[in-house]
Amino acid sequence: MKRRLLAAVIACAPIAAGAADLPDISGTWKIDGAFAAMGVTYTVTCKLAQDAGGKLSGPCDGANGEHVAANGSVADGADGKPVLELAYDTTYQGMAVHLDYKGGAQADGSFAGVIDAGGAQGTFTATKQ
Repeated sequence: MKRRLLAAVIACAPIAAGAADLPDISGTWKIDGAFAAMGVTYTVTCKLAQDAGGKLSGPCDGANGEHVAANGSVADGADGKPVLELAYDTTYQGMAVHLDYKGGAQADGSFAGVIDAGGAQGTFTATKQ
């Protein structure tokens, strides 16, 4: 019985260690987005809170007074570096748009990656303020 218990504890240890090793990215982030093919660039500022499991939530404010609720996560990527995923609903030229951000941690602590707008693809850089 003791061996089974020890085996179960050892098997679960990497899972618990992985969650504890995630960086805490809570705080204010400036996200610079670009849809180069459309000639669109923008900046939003997000105030993110992170729970113990890596889930993110918080408000994002745009330059034109937009205020949206963002949700996402930070997790270990395949290369061992953190991966940020963030999403929110907004409008562009009067049309509803869902933006999905996914990017990896950079050497300077920022995140960079792609934005999926349900057809249009863009790029972003997120920098902690």
